[in-house]
Order: sequence, then structure tokens, then C-alpha cells
Amino acid sequence: MLGHRSSKTQQGVTLIEILVTMLIAAIGLLGTAGLQLAATRYQHTAQIRSQAIVQAQFIAEKIKANINAVIAATPPNAASAYLAPDAYAAATLAALPADPGCGTGASLCSAAQSAVKDMRDWRLSLQALPGGRGSILPVVAGTATDRAARQIVVMWQEKQQYEVGTAATPNPDAAPTDPTCPAPRVGGVRCFTVLVTP
Repeated sequence: MLGHRSSKTQQGVTLIEILVTMLIAAIGLLGTAGLQLAATRYQHTAQIRSQAIVQAQFIAEKIKANINAVIAATPPNAASAYLAPDAYAAATLAALPADPGCGTGASLCSAAQSAVKDMRDWRLSLQALPGGRGSILPVVAGTATDRAARQIVVMWQEKQQYEVGTAATPNPDAAPTDPTCPAPRVGGVRCFTVLVTP
């Protein structure tokens, strides 16, 4: 009789062991799913940052190829010198330079027209980034401005920074700002800056 009770007790312990094992496996699977989600988010962030680098390289190469337009501009102006000193809020498509209407067919562009066309093409291509905008600033050292140097700033909204309703960012007004962006800075906007010199 005593042996019979021992067998029933043993069967109950086996069932508890199986339930505990299933619980541990479920927790492990949830952790793996969380890691996969984080990896996907970081992969998307890396892809956006790579696109920002490509956009900065695009306009940097255009500036280097047309450096005569930068140097010849007196005084430097946005129409002929690759300047668009706009902060994020002002660098919209409304600030897009007018199409110079050259470079197609038999019509050739002057150096100044090429600069305007390049700026227009660049600002349009920035739309591939989420909230993508761009700014090109003169390089100032002390009180002197380097006429041939430019600071390129590619700006975009990064999901991890403007995501609200989380413990880190409970409301949109508290989103962090990137100190590398031109002032006034906007919360949740990331910037990539490149310095171009001849």
C-alpha cells in the first residue's frame, strides 16, 4: 500500500517539473523575441544613418567639383555659393531654390546655375530620410569666414528619439535635442555634420 502512494506522489512531481520547464522556456523565448525586436530597430537606425552619410557625401562631391562657384561668389550668397543656413524648421521644401532650367539637352549650366541645381537636387533627395532636411553653413573661425569651406548638416527624425509614451520620453516636448544641429534645435531630430574644404 505504501509503494502505491509513492508512485502517485512521483507522478505529481513530474507534472510540476514539466510546468516549471515550460515556464522557463517561455521566458527564454520572450527574451529572444525582445532581442530580435531590438536588433531590428538598431538595424533600421543604422540604415537611416548610412543614408544620411550618403546624402552628405553627395553634396560634398558636388561642392568639390564646382569649387569655382564657391570661390567666385562675392559676397557669398545662397544663389551661387552652396549656402543654405537654415535650421530644421526652416529647411523645408518651401525653401527649395528655383530650378535654373539648364543641364538638360543642349543647354549647359554656368557654375552658379550648377550650384543652384545641385542644392535643389540635394534637398529633394533628402526626402528619402524620415523628416529629412539639409543645411549648408559657412565655416567661421573667430571673426573670419572661410569663403571656400562649407559645413554640411544632414538632419532627420530618428524614431528612437522622438518615440513618445516611453519611460525615457513620456511626452514629445521632452524629446532630446542633438547638439550638432543648427540652432534653434528641435527635439527628436538627429544631425550628421561634414566639413568640406577645397
